[in-house]
Amino acid sequence: MRLQTLNPVLDRELRQRSRSMRSMVLLTLFLALTIGVMYLAYKGSQATSNFSNDPISALTVRTGRSMFEWVLVTELVIVLTVVPAISAGTIAGERDRQTLIPLQVTLIGPVQIFLGKVLASSSFLLLMLIGSAPVLAVPYLVGGISLTQVLVSLLTLLVTGFLLTVVGVGCSSLFRRTQTATLASYAVVLVLLFGTVILFAVSAIFFADDNNRRAEANFAPLYANPFVAVADAAGDLGTQADSPFSSIQRAFVRSRFDGDVIVEDGFAFNARTGEEVDLPTGLDGLPLWARSLLAQGTIAAFFAFIGIRRLRAPGKEMTG
Repeated sequence: MRLQTLNPVLDRELRQRSRSMRSMVLLTLFLALTIGVMYLAYKGSQATSNFSNDPISALTVRTGRSMFEWVLVTELVIVLTVVPAISAGTIAGERDRQTLIPLQVTLIGPVQIFLGKVLASSSFLLLMLIGSAPVLAVPYLVGGISLTQVLVSLLTLLVTGFLLTVVGVGCSSLFRRTQTATLASYAVVLVLLFGTVILFAVSAIFFADDNNRRAEANFAPLYANPFVAVADAAGDLGTQADSPFSSIQRAFVRSRFDGDVIVEDGFAFNARTGEEVDLPTGLDGLPLWARSLLAQGTIAAFFAFIGIRRLRAPGKEMTG
């Protein structure tokens, strides 16, 4: 409430969003979808456990982790879909309504305008994630995950959504029309999702050993991918269990070894020597999810810088 008082832009935006019926409908659909996905993951794991040698253990451990990871994937996809749509029109919409210039020539500075738009758009994201906390509590009660993983995953989702909001507001500040800003914001999201994968694949082609065999690619291009941050926050990437994040897990583990590695039931063996090797859990003491958020934060800082510069009071309107 104190922040609302200090930032009139944030106060106005929050009042408008809280009175909008669209926000309540989106929140209801979001919770209904996450609950539905969690139920389907539960039924799928239950069916799989019937063929397991230890159905009781499989039901408590694998079911909880499967439910947890599928809910996280669903929430991340929704965040990647909704955040650009609700943030890209914040400043471009002001231009369409011809209310941006009067706002720029007031005592409110460009930093306050930009920050107010970002916080107002992030508030709805915060509401969605807080509302989904009871849904994530169900897999935790079933078992297979820790409270730390739940909290770190929610924090990673929140920070990822906030950084994407900064990107969306930055695009909204750069372009005059809402449609153009929205397309640009979604284009940035697609680059983060698929552009990083393409760079990773290209690096796998160009990095080859002396035997002319393709070496494992450097994992660095995938740092900026939001799925990498959430996959690492959800649990140890070295477990290699079947999950929505399996492809990321395998790419990460293989990128940390010079030779071939075989991973079975959480243990890794060198394919050439047969010796057991330690699975990686982080990079140089810094967790992978933290490095991923730092990479995304660098991109968001760039968009914030150029967005704030574009929000400076126009000289022509002030002198004319």
